[in-house]
Amino acid sequence: MKKITIGILSALFSLSALITSAAELRQNHPEFHVVQPGDTLWDISEKFLQSPWLWPEIWHVNDQVDNPHLIFPGDIISLVYIDGKPRITKTNRLPNGTIKLNPRARELSADSAITTIPLDAIAPFLSSAQVVTEDQLELSPYVVGSDSGRLLAAKENRVYVRGILDESAQKYTFFRKGNAYIDPETKEVLGIEAIHVAEGQKIEPGDPTVMRVKDSSIELRPGDRAWPTNDEQLRPLYFPHSPKSFEGGQIISVYGGVSQIGQFNVVVINRGDREGMEVGHVLSIYQRGKTIVDNIATQRRRDDNTVSTFEKVKDTVTNHKEHVTLPDELAGRLMIFRTFEKVSLALVLKAEKTIHVYDKVKMPY
Repeated sequence: MKKITIGILSALFSLSALITSAAELRQNHPEFHVVQPGDTLWDISEKFLQSPWLWPEIWHVNDQVDNPHLIFPGDIISLVYIDGKPRITKTNRLPNGTIKLNPRARELSADSAITTIPLDAIAPFLSSAQVVTEDQLELSPYVVGSDSGRLLAAKENRVYVRGILDESAQKYTFFRKGNAYIDPETKEVLGIEAIHVAEGQKIEPGDPTVMRVKDSSIELRPGDRAWPTNDEQLRPLYFPHSPKSFEGGQIISVYGGVSQIGQFNVVVINRGDREGMEVGHVLSIYQRGKTIVDNIATQRRRDDNTVSTFEKVKDTVTNHKEHVTLPDELAGRLMIFRTFEKVSLALVLKAEKTIHVYDKVKMPY
């Protein structure tokens, strides 16, 4: 994971011409910001803009600055006006004219640049999180035993795996069947959570194939499944952007066993590749409006002469009350960082209110 390299701004520049939404400055925006260790592009964008994902619309590349496509701790991000329009640019000069000097000995690689979002929050999910179908589970390679002489195998044990067909793959990830993801509205099975168990390295081909267990989070047991590790998931390029269209969805699960979701929690939404979801899509989170008793409407129904006596008696017997559902309330914002066929994983970037499973996700606001 230490070798993960993120292209931060280059993708933004190439796509900025495609963005047509108006990027609005915050009323209390700063004139400049000195980049600090731990900053992310999202953090900085949010200091200047109402909608952080519209950063490329007002970004201005300063050709006089080395490496204008990357931002490093110590760099100055400044708000300037060009032809009367606001632009955000990287500079080495503070607004008062003072030039900020950086030691010449400082050599920074692209790996030292700040990231779009906090990578440590999503790194465990780039290779370890999987959503599969029943058929994939049924047909996948499986552990039949280990050299430990026990039913469970721990780190550095050798395990024996049957069903390996891809002789070229050397690294494998072990999973265990978890709970099914169910759409709360349609009741469709959207996939099955594959719980990460360990990493493995092939050491002897054959049937069974011999593997050595690496980085075990829990002990393997017979029946656990194995898939070749997909290293492409470890080189993500994040371009925060709004979907062209989105009919809405819901949060259906949260990792970590928490019931109340906050900033930097990873959640699962019930929309995936099938619905056109993409890595980088930004969505707003809305608390589902509560349904409450409307006592005034209840009393009016009791006093309404147009309501039959039979209906009123029925209301009394069933203790019927009139209800009203309050509007959904904006609660936060998330960004999708992995997609599967019918679900996606997303990182909560902002939580203005407590967020819960089954809260709604909509076009960003």
